Amino acid sequence: MLLDLVKYGLGGEARAIQHISRRLLRAPGERSDVFRRELGRLLVAESGSPMRSAADVALPVEPETQQPLANLQQGLAGEQPILAPPAAEAIERLIAARLQASALIEAGIEPPRTLLLTGPPGVGKSMTAAALAARLELPLIGVELAALMSSFLGKTGQNLARLLEHARGVSCVLFLDEFDAVAKRRDDLTEIGELKRLVNMLLLELDRWPSTGLLIAATNHPQLLDPAVERRFDVIVDLPKPGFEERRAILARAFDRLAVAGAPSETMVAAAALALEELSGAELERLVAQVARDSVLGGEPIAAALERLAFDPLRSKGRSDRLRRAAFAGLAAERGMTQREIAELLDISHPTVGALVAEWRETVEGEAGPRRQRQAGAKEAPTKRKVATRKKSKSSTSKKRSGGKR
Repeated sequence: MLLDLVKYGLGGEARAIQHISRRLLRAPGERSDVFRRELGRLLVAESGSPMRSAADVALPVEPETQQPLANLQQGLAGEQPILAPPAAEAIERLIAARLQASALIEAGIEPPRTLLLTGPPGVGKSMTAAALAARLELPLIGVELAALMSSFLGKTGQNLARLLEHARGVSCVLFLDEFDAVAKRRDDLTEIGELKRLVNMLLLELDRWPSTGLLIAATNHPQLLDPAVERRFDVIVDLPKPGFEERRAILARAFDRLAVAGAPSETMVAAAALALEELSGAELERLVAQVARDSVLGGEPIAAALERLAFDPLRSKGRSDRLRRAAFAGLAAERGMTQREIAELLDISHPTVGALVAEWRETVEGEAGPRRQRQAGAKEAPTKRKVATRKKSKSSTSKKRSGGKR
């Protein structure tokens, strides 16, 4: 094995060196823990070469326009994305598998090489990719779709192949945002034959992607992806819109970043998180930025600006808004807010708050329909008995009359 390593190393055949090194790591026999750990680290980084930093990574360019096909992005070393628990657990498992890749390789298991992130816009797909690169201490390379996509037949596939070939030789996190632009379903009748060739090439490149790096693709439209492409990913994580706890954490962190006096209380932040249930993480960040601007430029206290932006939509008088107000009032009451606090936020009276909470509980518990049915049944039963009694009395009366005549 050592002779083969020297031979292939002198010949510059990296794939052969990786193959023999994996055999050496898994081969029976006594070897020190230091040897196994260092050999595993070299296999995960690059065969026999130190991991390159982001500053050392040269990026490929489009031959005709000389525009770079990718860009170096900054990983978020301190700030992690706030995700729903299932998504956060899946990301942590991926990081653990990458950091302990040598143990997986020794057991004959490949560490995860590819990750597909799906979800609506603004839920943190790009932020998750940046945080992953920072946690793994790898440079983050983002694909420039504007330079990659070409109107000339075959050029897009050539550019993508050039980029992936370059990225395979670097220990990095390669991030392909808007992945559905290059991996659409091949049965799409609106596309020409180049799409099929592009997807076929992409399938081959995904299979060839080495464990020295991590390829992350992200899409807002997973239904547009070719099924064969989706099956090539080792890990698929769906990032939904943030729930209440995630919204509260996103708002709290965004307000903590501000160097402005008069930050809203925890109760106000929690109430805003309830009221803003339809917003994504990015939209919540933008709302906090708007609150801060209104506070600095207009002299409006932050709490007042947040109250205006978060609760004005709930203060209108439409029927659909009443349903939203009822949901907010019910959830706020469940989380310990008093009716007085809810009334002040929604600008309504206390009895109205009580009615809204009752409406919400009936809707959630599903008691409104069964109660009406029970009440209707209770009313119908006596009516039927009275009708039957009347019929019976009429029948007996007629019998008596007929009997008297006889």
